[in-house]
Amino acid sequence: MDRFINCIAHVSSEGNLLIGDNATALFDCGMQLCANETIEKVKSTLDGRKLDYIFATHTHYDHIGALPFFRQAFPDVQLVTSDVGAAVLVKGTPRRVIRELSETAARDYGVKFDGAYSDDAFRADVIVKAGDRIDLGGISVEVIETPGHTRDSLSFYIPELELLILSETTGTILPDGSMYPSYLTGFQTSIDAIERCRKYPFKHLSLSHQGIVDSETAASYFNQAMELIIECRDFILDMREKGLSDDEKLELFFRKYGSETLLSIQPRAAFDANARATIACVFREFD
Repeated sequence: MDRFINCIAHVSSEGNLLIGDNATALFDCGMQLCANETIEKVKSTLDGRKLDYIFATHTHYDHIGALPFFRQAFPDVQLVTSDVGAAVLVKGTPRRVIRELSETAARDYGVKFDGAYSDDAFRADVIVKAGDRIDLGGISVEVIETPGHTRDSLSFYIPELELLILSETTGTILPDGSMYPSYLTGFQTSIDAIERCRKYPFKHLSLSHQGIVDSETAASYFNQAMELIIECRDFILDMREKGLSDDEKLELFFRKYGSETLLSIQPRAAFDANARATIACVFREFD
C-alpha cells in the first residue's frame, strides 16, 4: 500500500502517513522522545512535499506528544480533532500530564528529553465530527467517532483504499499477539464503537502502535475485541464482589493484563493510570 506508509520511530509511538494527490496527512505524531526520528521519517517519505494535516485519534501523550516539534518542522500543518479533543488540548491539566508522562517515558527508555516547547502548540486547527470527509486529492478521510478509550477518540476510514484506521477504544494488540483492553471512559461506548467500525467495508486494518496488520489478524479482530471488553468487565465486577481494596484490584488487574511485553511499550505509571480508569468506568456503569 504505497499511499499509506508506516513512519513509527519507536515501539511505543505512532505515526502513519497518508499520501494524497493534493495533500498529505499523518495519523497521530507520536511521542516526544522520538519526535526527531519520526519527523525525519516523514520528511524522507514526503520527499520535499509539505505535511498538511495531523489527524489525532485522541489526545494522549504517546499519540500527539510530539506535536510541538512537528509544528516547528512543518509550520503550516493543521491538527484535526473533535470538539471534545479541541477542548481538552487547551486545558492546563492535560498539557501538564502530556509533559510529565513524556518525561517519564523518556527516563524509562533512557532517552534525553527535550522539554523546550510551548504548551500553546497543543491546539486544534480543524474540528471534525462523525461523517465528515477531508479530501486529500484522489483519496479522502472519513471521520468515525469512537469514544471509549477517551471521550475524544476518533477512527478513520479511507474508502479509496478500503482502509480502516482504528483508535485504541476497541483494544490494543501487543507485539506478542495478545490484546490489551483499552477502554478508559466507557464500556458501552466501546461496544458501540466496535459495532460501528465493523460495518465498514474494509480490506485493510490499521491498529494503534502498529499500522496495517495481516489479513488473518484483521479478519478476527472485532470478534476478539468484543470478547476482550466483555471479559474485562466481568473480571472487574468479580473483583468488586470480592470486596478487594483499590491496591488489590490494581495488582490483580496487572497480573491479568500486564506483562513484560506491555511494559516494554508502556511505562508502569501509564499502565496503572489506565487500569484505574478502566476499573472506575466499569464500576460507574454497573453500579
